[in-house]
Amino acid sequence: MFNWHDVNVLLREHYAGNSLRKWLVVVGLVLAGVIAALFVRFVLTRLLARLTAHTETKLDDRLVAATSMPLAFLTFFAFAHAALHVPRLPDRLHEMVLDANAVAMALITALLVWRTLDVLFDELMTPWAQRHEPPINEQVVAIARAASKWTAVAFLAVTALHRAGFDVVSVITGLGIGGVAVAFAAQETLGNILGALQIMTDQPFVVGDVIRIDNDYSGRVLRMGLRSTRLITTAGVQIIVPNKKIAAAVLQNFSHPNGLVKDVTFQLDRLLTAEQLRQAKTIAEEVLRDDPRIAGDFSVSLSGYGDWSSNLRVIYCVAKLQDATATGHDVLLAVRERLAAAGIGLAVPSVVQAALKA
Repeated sequence: MFNWHDVNVLLREHYAGNSLRKWLVVVGLVLAGVIAALFVRFVLTRLLARLTAHTETKLDDRLVAATSMPLAFLTFFAFAHAALHVPRLPDRLHEMVLDANAVAMALITALLVWRTLDVLFDELMTPWAQRHEPPINEQVVAIARAASKWTAVAFLAVTALHRAGFDVVSVITGLGIGGVAVAFAAQETLGNILGALQIMTDQPFVVGDVIRIDNDYSGRVLRMGLRSTRLITTAGVQIIVPNKKIAAAVLQNFSHPNGLVKDVTFQLDRLLTAEQLRQAKTIAEEVLRDDPRIAGDFSVSLSGYGDWSSNLRVIYCVAKLQDATATGHDVLLAVRERLAAAGIGLAVPSVVQAALKA
């Protein structure tokens, strides 16, 4: 016959310093944590996933998929935390077990935040950066993603270390002093990284543009990195320029939505008549109009007079960058030949004219 008195006596029996009743409560909380974790997982992956599947955006689907497992584990460790407060354990052992549970929860929370930020950047920040006018460089988004993720992880790590009994203030102070020393030792590297961020944010050029840096270097941009930017000249020579120098330089960007901008000035004879100058303008316009490699509108105008020349300025765009050199060559020759055929000569300096007459 079942006897409650015997059951109560059994439940009051002590094992490892705690009654059987307390150990059963611990086991019950652990089992409840397992069941609750499985229930959270089921709700997120089965029920909620079915609801999000009918929405237009993928953001909610990816968030559910990315966070279901960490949330389930957090639920279990929350029950485990409650279970650890039930039995009486030696103070040192009790503190170690609670710290281990807290560290586990911090690690899982870090994983949860890490996955959530990945989804948010993939589904929100990256498309927004691409839609932005002008488009934000993808490396800026990548740096922002990494910075936000590691900042969150660092905060959780500090929390876990503090919970585990470490002197966090001393650790942070030591890291600060070490950080200052590293900063002094890596001034050039940090300067180049900050220069890269400035370039990527201001976007004075993008990959594929043809630029000139302080009249020292010129070429087409091949790649932009955190330390340097790589150019390639028309001769095929690659030039690697530190980003720190580019950020402080005067830049000329010759690229245009229609292609590469060419700006040429023909120095014509100063003694040409107005009619001859109009004819020279017409010749240059016809050459540009007949060349299929030239894109969009162009401009031909008398830009002024020099000491011994009448300056005819020609501005046009070459549609394909790889055709820029050949097109410029052909345009110069074609204009020169047709000017010569029309009896329109190029300017000769006064000193040279005097020497020829002598």
